[in-house]
Amino acid sequence: MEMDRRSLLKSVLAGGTLVTLGVPSWTFAEQPSRRAGRYALLLGGTGTDEAFAQGVRAAWMKSGYGRLSSFDLKGALLSEPDEVTKLLNRLRETRWIAVTDEAGAVVFQELTRSAGGRLLSAGSHVACVEEDRGVLRHVWLTSSPTHGVAGLLAAQLDGAHDTVSVVERFLDTSSAGGELVAWSAPGFASYRSAGPESTHLHCSGLSLLEGRRLLGLPGTEEWSPIPRQRGREQRVARPAHDWAESVGYAVAASAFGMNQVRETCAGRAFVHRSHGGQRTQPAARFVSFVMDL
Repeated sequence: MEMDRRSLLKSVLAGGTLVTLGVPSWTFAEQPSRRAGRYALLLGGTGTDEAFAQGVRAAWMKSGYGRLSSFDLKGALLSEPDEVTKLLNRLRETRWIAVTDEAGAVVFQELTRSAGGRLLSAGSHVACVEEDRGVLRHVWLTSSPTHGVAGLLAAQLDGAHDTVSVVERFLDTSSAGGELVAWSAPGFASYRSAGPESTHLHCSGLSLLEGRRLLGLPGTEEWSPIPRQRGREQRVARPAHDWAESVGYAVAASAFGMNQVRETCAGRAFVHRSHGGQRTQPAARFVSFVMDL
């Protein structure tokens, strides 16, 4: 493993929740289908459930699907795990979009293992305040670039918050082979690390050096600019004002197989810093999943 990938993985594990969850081989789907036959939204009883669900439903309406089932567990992941297991077993051949708190995430992963579920993505999402500046951090482990989430979220959050970092690592990069393809959006400069297992870094409001420092990437690796003609622009039809709603929209868009930029890389990161004021965000933390069962 190259030094830049080790550092990127370190950034992923710094998300906190994914340290607990780990990356068991049984968890992630092998060559999952782009679209599924049935979809369901599972709300685990977090303070961001309503906003997350609004984003999911907005993506669902745009996708054109006829029905999206919704289940509000109200904390049942911890208090009634057997009932959750029955629900998962009852609704087979379903792609689940789930949001939980950190404690519920550990239980949810064990329940999905028992039920034979296969994860397409697992994300850790944190909002906090550091030095009077609102900070949003998002870290994803994703089955492959086909089901990437981070690019759409980065495009939605650009310019709306003080400091934003979005990191995504692909566990299977076989679908990312071939000609170089990179993500692109106005205001971002893109870079590619050297080596066969490359990382793409997209910076807005920061230099390459500042972006690498923010993510903890080492200063010894070689990085080269990615020409814009190599980049496919990520367009956002409806950026949300609430960051949790933006996460819900991006996660659901990936689950529904909506068009997203599939980068040719093993991992990618997006960093943005606004210099136009000192906005703050209320503290919040939750975990998202997309799972086939």
